[in-house]
Amino acid sequence: MPNVPDVRTAVAEWVEGSLAAMPEVLRAGVALGSVVLGAWARVTRTEGDRLLAALERSPLPPVRLHLRLLRSLVLFGDLELSAGARP
Repeated sequence: MPNVPDVRTAVAEWVEGSLAAMPEVLRAGVALGSVVLGAWARVTRTEGDRLLAALERSPLPPVRLHLRLLRSLVLFGDLELSAGARP
């Protein structure tokens, strides 16, 4: 995703909207995963590229799947909002 503030904001809003449209049980699972991983990141003082690398290398499949879900939503949102995707 380009590092353009307006594009980042639009994609973040698109992702939030997509998460909000999910069934409640899925939203709860995503929220729980985010809370747990956020707490782990704070406790280990891991952030940015180091955090992404740690999540990608995690031996726990749900951790890697959580990262894949969020990354996929961001990429899909970026594609959906790109100028070429508009009619």
